[in-house]
Amino acid sequence: MTAGKSDTQTGLRDALRCAWPAMLLAALLLLPFLNTPFTIDDPLYLREAEHVLTDPLHPQAFDVVWSDDLSLRASTILPGGIAVPYLLIPTVLAGFAEWAGHLTQLIFLLAALVATALIALRLGLSQSQARIAAILTASCPAVLGMAGTIMPDIPAMLFVALGMERIIAWRDQRQSQQAFAAACWLSLAVLTRSHTVACLAAAFVFLLDGITPAEVGSSFRRFPARFTPLLLTPLLFLFASWLTADPQPGQENIALAMLRLPGGWHLVARNAIGFLAHWTLVVPLAIPWLVLRARRIHAAVFLAALLAAAFLYVHLRWIAIPMVISSLALADILWVAIQRRDRNRLALWVWLFPAITIVIYVHLPSKYLLPSMPAVAVLLAGLIPEARRGMVGWLFPSVAVGGAVLGVLILLGVRDLAMIQRRAVTDLIEPYTHAGQRVWFAGHWGFQWYAEHAGASPVTLMPPAPRPGDIIVLSQIAPSLFERKWTNREILQRETYPSAGPGRIMDSGANAGFFSTHWGYLPWRWGSGDASRFEVWKVP
Repeated sequence: MTAGKSDTQTGLRDALRCAWPAMLLAALLLLPFLNTPFTIDDPLYLREAEHVLTDPLHPQAFDVVWSDDLSLRASTILPGGIAVPYLLIPTVLAGFAEWAGHLTQLIFLLAALVATALIALRLGLSQSQARIAAILTASCPAVLGMAGTIMPDIPAMLFVALGMERIIAWRDQRQSQQAFAAACWLSLAVLTRSHTVACLAAAFVFLLDGITPAEVGSSFRRFPARFTPLLLTPLLFLFASWLTADPQPGQENIALAMLRLPGGWHLVARNAIGFLAHWTLVVPLAIPWLVLRARRIHAAVFLAALLAAAFLYVHLRWIAIPMVISSLALADILWVAIQRRDRNRLALWVWLFPAITIVIYVHLPSKYLLPSMPAVAVLLAGLIPEARRGMVGWLFPSVAVGGAVLGVLILLGVRDLAMIQRRAVTDLIEPYTHAGQRVWFAGHWGFQWYAEHAGASPVTLMPPAPRPGDIIVLSQIAPSLFERKWTNREILQRETYPSAGPGRIMDSGANAGFFSTHWGYLPWRWGSGDASRFEVWKVP
């Protein structure tokens, strides 16, 4: 990979010319899902956006029932991500219309496709390679699936891409406004998804003179000011965190709260498995890379990978196969970068690893890999000149079509899950609230959002508690602590909603867990069946 094209050569017009097929593809795939109900963590971000309209500088300064059936400050439940509610203000102003939230996501995704093409051009790839990079991003199943929500992963991918593009421009042209813009975009990324701070490591490699020891040393002797964006980014992040910190006495600021996120070292192995498997199962990196590089990887390496897969299969079963495939691809990318002394390829390789910094978190679904997707696309497109034309002719269309198909299946699963949650509120809660009955609920995700808007209140493990005659409706897709502890109940109704789609995205029995590896490692699983179960209780 080469670098150094001028702003004229890598301008917005060229990037748009390269990205428009990918933009069209993304729009065609996502527009049918504009009315998908809110789901998973969408309600929490919407509550923050609603609060911002009354308290613009403190987006997390309010109490909410979300995890562990406790009423806690939002700044405790969801530290970091303080930029997200401001992005959702148009959705709030549109009356919390689902289409407004999903249209906002689509706009962010379209911008991210242009930014990806811009990075490819900035790094010296041809316009056809930049076009392929944008299409790979648009058809990535993880990207499409998260674009079906209003969670902040698509904006985080955009902000990282814009920040990296400005880093490269600053390295090549050294205009001060480029350094400042890079720091602003990267700090905005960290304020959207906190683990993107690890992208600064990739930015550091981009800014080096080269990757040999002599070149690394010369980078600090010659123009050390090149690293200014890397110093400015955390300062901007800390300032914004201080400015928007929860002002309630005794509350931690966001930066400190991040240090006590729920999780633990016992989760490292499970999350590491997920991190590796995602590059094969839901992010199109490992298999395309190995196919393009197959003739250049030594046979002994392939043999070692087969033996490793066989050994791990005994302990981990099928998940060992995508793990080994991904490990082989990641190792080969690093090998190519070092062998060729390719600073850009090494930086792109480092850009693949921000998600590994959260292996001690409660889970590591593929959404955390989205900020790395521009690097994936540019790495694969960068192999085109050394690949056989016939292989390029079928491989990239196959990857795009296969990714789009899986992405649409995930989107159908997201919509199905979300619609069930909303339908349960219509069927099981609204008849009681319309009759003037006091209704409580236990459950989260989209169920919580629509239940609260129907007039129900969340139950907690602390007062106030439901009283005799009150109704409690429980979502059992993720059983709550309250369900296990509350025994004073009369079960009035059990309702099971079968899946209406062709598959499942959150089903522990099917090992499908697109939104959380707690449910499984597969992003989607063929089949239909009981998607969600609900119970209606009456307090005697």
